[in-house]
Amino acid sequence: MTGTPNGVFGTVSHEIHRKRRAALGPFFSKATVATSESMIYDKANILSQLLKRKLDTGAIVELRETFLALTTDTLSRHAFDQPSDLLSDELAAVEWKRTIKAIAILTPLIKQFTWIIPLALKIPLAPLRVVVPDLARIVALRRDLYNQAEIALRGAASQDPHKDPISSRAKSQSAYGNIFQSILSSKLLPPQEKERDRITQEAFVVLVAGGETTARVLTTATYHLVANRDTALSRLKEELATIFVDHDSQVDVKDLEQLPWLTAVIKESLRITALVTSRLPLVSPVEALEYGGWQIPVGTPVSMTLRDVLLDPSIFTEPMKFLPERWLSDNPDLPRINQAYPYVYRAEVGPSSSDAPLSEVRGRCHCANTVAQNSSFAMAELYIVIARLFCQFDLEIYDTIRERDVDSVRDCFIGESSPESLGVRMKVVKEKSPAGIE
Repeated sequence: MTGTPNGVFGTVSHEIHRKRRAALGPFFSKATVATSESMIYDKANILSQLLKRKLDTGAIVELRETFLALTTDTLSRHAFDQPSDLLSDELAAVEWKRTIKAIAILTPLIKQFTWIIPLALKIPLAPLRVVVPDLARIVALRRDLYNQAEIALRGAASQDPHKDPISSRAKSQSAYGNIFQSILSSKLLPPQEKERDRITQEAFVVLVAGGETTARVLTTATYHLVANRDTALSRLKEELATIFVDHDSQVDVKDLEQLPWLTAVIKESLRITALVTSRLPLVSPVEALEYGGWQIPVGTPVSMTLRDVLLDPSIFTEPMKFLPERWLSDNPDLPRINQAYPYVYRAEVGPSSSDAPLSEVRGRCHCANTVAQNSSFAMAELYIVIARLFCQFDLEIYDTIRERDVDSVRDCFIGESSPESLGVRMKVVKEKSPAGIE
């Protein structure tokens, strides 16, 4: 991740990575995420209000920008315990999308020239905005998170050392306060792991990766559902009608997870998005690996490209087609394709899924959940937003070409669409009656 060698994603050492990830684990556990479900629904309501305005005015909705605002708003509240309110500020949402795009575009360069970010962080913003505006956006975000880390450190230093740092503070959105407090209160990390610059890098990874990846999957899912309205979307609406009394209902995520077709739609959206286009090197620190008759010595970096697996026609029949039915339990090929499916999320196993194979791939790649490392939170967003969106609205594709605007054609660590893309755009053509789902 851009200039974050001390964040969990950039950590090379196996033991250090394990400790850093464990420090974040409780914050994104299913139990902690469950406390944020009502907040996610609140943000989904704000999204609904935005789409109503688009319907009234006939304005076009750019999905990636809109979903990025949504996922950033939810993550900011859950992980940083403060509002970003991008859904309510279109100009701020546009600027945030430019920042995320700048990170994506510059990542291949910064990956090769690791001195760029440390140098840029020493340069005043004003000249940097003139010379390299994309880089200036990254620096501005890092400095903002740096200031937040400083506030968290001062707050931790002022606490009574004899009190539990978690139980002593007022419980807000999460039992763990915010991402900085979660790290600072960890008993697994030594003091040097709680220094300002390191926790700033950790926050940068969580905010950038957590918002962008989920937004991309939401965009892909929405496009393919609307493009297949007579098959995939029609079946989804029928299933949602069995659990939503009206589109304002707040159905628990654990109940949404039991809907076979919704779960299949989410799994297929994750697969066909195939977001990570870069190789993900791993090292086995203790045991030699065996593959295809070859023995790979301890300490040898091994990498794979998830996109090549997820779109491999020898694994997934017609991989470029959106076919949620491939994930249903009546598919005899399900055990085999589950073996190749890298997104590990235990709670997704419901009536539509095979249980064992998903857990077996956990060790294959530390970035298995490309819906960032906060998989439980991201999956809660996917279930709630997709369900609420299609319970309430009918959408229509507007001047969007899949090959230009949806599919990835560039490797920026995550896949990016064509530079000529105008975005994934849609019109809101109808709002359904609150009394039921049509």
